[in-house]
Amino acid sequence: MEDEKRIVLCIPGPWEDRSGFVRAVAGASMPSADYLAAGKVMMHGPSKAAFEFDFCDRDESMARAFASAGLVNQLGKDVIDKIATHRSVVYLLSTTPQAKETSISIAKAAAHLIKAGGLGVKVESAGKAFSADQWLELTGSDFVEIYGLMVLDSVSDGTTTYSCGMRNLGLWDSIVSGDEFQAAVKLLRGFNMYQLYESPELLAGQTFGLEAGAPRYRLSVETQQPDADHNLFANPFGMWRLSRLIAN
Repeated sequence: MEDEKRIVLCIPGPWEDRSGFVRAVAGASMPSADYLAAGKVMMHGPSKAAFEFDFCDRDESMARAFASAGLVNQLGKDVIDKIATHRSVVYLLSTTPQAKETSISIAKAAAHLIKAGGLGVKVESAGKAFSADQWLELTGSDFVEIYGLMVLDSVSDGTTTYSCGMRNLGLWDSIVSGDEFQAAVKLLRGFNMYQLYESPELLAGQTFGLEAGAPRYRLSVETQQPDADHNLFANPFGMWRLSRLIAN
């Protein structure tokens, strides 16, 4: 499966080598042995969900990468310092088509890797990083707050705001220009959540508003995605542009 069709998570950890990582995965599963890793595959036994993983040596740029991608989650110096102690890095990759269920499954697998020693999670296919505690909090209940985990909805160049990471959910990203930043983030988050939980059939020309009486926006297909040249940020499904309608 090509990278543009995968969810890619980065988990730095204390593992000295691949064998140590495999043992840690099994040890964190005891006594039920829910997760096992072998070769290049990590599997959740009860659901049969499988993920590819790449085990890599220490990356000297990892702390800087987490500091940059962790701004939205306000990762503190203590978290970044802990990331800097890592001995190795595991990249966890989805092996089934991107969808809400796939993203929940891989998010729970990453939570298991934190229990096995992982120091944090960076969603490579969205550009968003979390501390270990943040990731466990968002995956630790029956309802996994998957939008907050997988989507960065505060990217802006000053006049245009757009989301990044809806591809992880098998859905289109969204973009709006001209709106004040916080209002734009609220709009895009509301629209994206509408896609995620209502599964509407969306077509160019349709209109959307957050609520009755709120400004309405017309949908069109965005043909020039801001991250089109970035393999892990570009959305292969597409991007909706929301254009504000002028009231008569």
